[in-house]
Amino acid sequence: MKLVKQSFEILEQTDYSLKGIKQFIERCGRVCYKSEDRITDTSYEKFVDMLIKKDHARPLEFGTVHLKMKSSNFQGFMQALYAEGIFNDVWIKSNYNEEVVYTTTNYRYYLDMIKRIPFIKNYFTEEDNEYYPKRYTVHMILSRGVMDEFRTHVTLSHLAESTRYCNYSKDKFNNELTFVIQDWMENVREGTFDDTLGRDCSWFPTDGGDGLCLNDKEGCVLGTWNKAESEYLDGLKCGLTPQQIRSVLPLSVKSELISCGFGSAWDNFFYRRCAKDAHPMAREIAIPLQDKFKEMGLSFVY
Repeated sequence: MKLVKQSFEILEQTDYSLKGIKQFIERCGRVCYKSEDRITDTSYEKFVDMLIKKDHARPLEFGTVHLKMKSSNFQGFMQALYAEGIFNDVWIKSNYNEEVVYTTTNYRYYLDMIKRIPFIKNYFTEEDNEYYPKRYTVHMILSRGVMDEFRTHVTLSHLAESTRYCNYSKDKFNNELTFVIQDWMENVREGTFDDTLGRDCSWFPTDGGDGLCLNDKEGCVLGTWNKAESEYLDGLKCGLTPQQIRSVLPLSVKSELISCGFGSAWDNFFYRRCAKDAHPMAREIAIPLQDKFKEMGLSFVY
């Protein structure tokens, strides 16, 4: 049984060519299946083609697309979107500068636009500068319960580690479950632990070292995690599939979530998840993330 703390990493797409867009989509999309080890220099084409053919469109939202047009063309561009009934102000933002309109959207929306309005393809550009509205992507490691709360922010796009497809009995997961240390646990640290040694401080790291001397509440919770891990692994041995046995997983199981959106969407996220009445585990990751955004000098973070 592995124990970890919540954490985050800010991801950045730096290449706005079709190749760069698809590579970033693959980088984010493979988190769902925990198949990042299958990424190669050329795997992005096959991966994105698979998403499109199967209509697994959500990961496509993580590729950032830039469009550039003269301001005289922008009105016709917007009218075309409204005429087709596909204008979506959550997915598209624009800035003006010297008779030029710089527009940012996502690859899923871009494909929909050029399918219905082919001339929009003429506005595609690989360039990037300060005039294009920015989208921000964050890869978080957190508990399933907190992840479910974060996914209610519908103006952000989300991709989550899938317990339907991930088989935690495999070697790539070290044949174990991973759980997130709760904010109130004072005597629990990160590591891989085993309770089979039968000593007073019974939770010992598998690579040696001092054990965890837990209070009653901590011992109770770790005991339930250990039992859940045993039931999960036993269920797989009995022939159950990951999507069948995942019902025994507690909300504290480690999950990975990638979220992406414009600054306005993240501003709302911080307003809700940094609030004093937000869940403590949500605040534990949202406040440091907000501080990181402030450190980056982003204007939408107060």
